[in-house]
Amino acid sequence: MPAAARGPVLGMFDFFESITSGSKSSDSARENVAVGCAYVVFALVSGVVLHGFSDLDFSTVLTAGAGVQCFGFYMLLQKARMTHSVAGISSKTLEMYVLAFMFRLPCTCLRNGYLPVDQSGDWVYQVADFSSLLIIIQLIYCVQKKYASTYQKEYDTMPIWNALPACIIGGILLHGDLNHSFMFDTMWTIAMNIETVAMLPQLWMLVRKGGVVEALTANYVAALFATSCFKLSFWWYGHEEIGHEEDPTLYHLMARYWVAGCHVLQVILSADFMFHYLKVPCGGSAGPGGRSAEMVLPTGMDI
Repeated sequence: MPAAARGPVLGMFDFFESITSGSKSSDSARENVAVGCAYVVFALVSGVVLHGFSDLDFSTVLTAGAGVQCFGFYMLLQKARMTHSVAGISSKTLEMYVLAFMFRLPCTCLRNGYLPVDQSGDWVYQVADFSSLLIIIQLIYCVQKKYASTYQKEYDTMPIWNALPACIIGGILLHGDLNHSFMFDTMWTIAMNIETVAMLPQLWMLVRKGGVVEALTANYVAALFATSCFKLSFWWYGHEEIGHEEDPTLYHLMARYWVAGCHVLQVILSADFMFHYLKVPCGGSAGPGGRSAEMVLPTGMDI
C-alpha cells in the first residue's frame, strides 16, 4: 500500500519498524523491537493528548478507552504484517466492529450527548474512533485478500450475523436520550449493542482452535480489555444522566441499566482473555529466544 494512503500515524510506525529491521537479524528480535517502539510512540502520543488536548476531567477515561482500542487494532495489524499471516484473527469480529463504528461516528461527530465533556471530546475522541475504523478496514483486506491463504475460515464459524437484527431492533426499542434525537440516540445504542457482541466470534474461534492465543494477538486482546474497563468506568456513572430528571420514567431507568449492563458484559467477555494474558509471562511456556510464543485458554470444552 502506498505510504500516502496509509496515513501519518501508520507511516510513523513504519519508520520505526524500518530502522529496527535493518539492525536486527532475527524475526523475533525485529518483532520485539517493533512492538516496543509501538508502545513508546503510543505513550508519547497519550502524553501529548493529556497535556495539550484534555482538561484531565474524569470523562477523559472515555477518550483513553478509544485511544487504547485504536492501539489494540494497530497491534493486530502489526501482527499480520510482521508474520504475513492472519491466523487466529476473526474476520467476523472485525466486520462487526466496522458496523459499530459506522453507527457511532455520525452520532459523535454531529452530536455531543455521548462524548467526554472535556476538550478531548471536541475531536480527539472522534479521531481515535475514525483511526480504528481505517485500521480495521486494512485488517479485513489482509484477512480477505492479502493473506487470505492463512485465514482460518474453518474456525471462524460463529453465526454472529443472526444477532445483528436483535442489536438493531433493541436499539430502536430501548435507547437513551442524551442526544435529544430519536435517530442519533438509536444509532449510538445500536453501535453499543453491536460492540457488545463483536468479540464473540473471536472468542468462538479461539475455543475451536483449542484455546491458543498467539503472542501479538494477546496484545490486541489486552488492549480491548483495557478499553472495556475504561468505558465501563465512564458509563457506570454516566448512565445516570439518561433521563436525568429527578423522577425518571421506567423507560429511562431501563435504558440506564441497559447501557451500564452492556459495558459490564463487554468487560466480562474480555476478562478471560486478560487473565491468561497476565498469566503467561509468569508460567507460560517459552518459545524461541526464551519468550512466550503462545497462550492457551483452558476451554474445558470441545466444539
